[in-house]
Amino acid sequence: VRNKQRSIASVNRELQQLRRTLNFAIENRWLRDNPFFKTKLISMADETKRNRIMSFDEERRLLDVCIESRSHLRPIIITALDTACRLGELLKLRWQDIDFYKETITIIAFNAKTAEAREVGMTPRVKEELLKLWESSPQDFDLIVFGITNTIKRAWKTACRQANIEDLRFHDLRHTAITRLVATGLPSAEKMKISGHRQVNTFLRYVNPKSDATQRAALMLSAFHKSQSELMASVEITQ
Repeated sequence: VRNKQRSIASVNRELQQLRRTLNFAIENRWLRDNPFFKTKLISMADETKRNRIMSFDEERRLLDVCIESRSHLRPIIITALDTACRLGELLKLRWQDIDFYKETITIIAFNAKTAEAREVGMTPRVKEELLKLWESSPQDFDLIVFGITNTIKRAWKTACRQANIEDLRFHDLRHTAITRLVATGLPSAEKMKISGHRQVNTFLRYVNPKSDATQRAALMLSAFHKSQSELMASVEITQ
């Protein structure tokens, strides 16, 4: 379609959809067999994993250009960064899903990718942005929160260009949010519940340790090796 080589990830997504379709046909007794059972057509290991995350400087620059005709992006970006919600989940939010008293956002099962409902907490800045939207809205609990019914692609591309940010997709905000969530030190089970992941392997695909974290891990490993070496040396001397 785009006159370029299709990525392995794109092919896998279409094969996965075909596999689900054939499984549905078998469940309804329209087919007897599924060719996916006989051979491994989908190889997730061959996919090139995307690990782009947004820096705090890029976040500041992006929010700075979300003004006037792009002001509608600001609350969506802040909510995405502080909740790790998917764009589709955010755009389907209704005011009835927002609880300012409990400071929570409910992702109903019908809107969640995993078809499981979950609650995520509001940070102070998310609450502030949502309160502004609520006060300027008709205050109808059945209306969608962000008021967007089509897409934000054009506004997103323009904002990134004006902020001088390259190769950043909206879904990268989810990567960024989960990476920051990992840095908080919360137990993995709680982080997965917030992000809406059911499989550990899928969750780990989003975890992108920054350079300072990897350096800190190397220092800790080095300290461990040193302590063990000193312990072994002291045991040899004692013997």
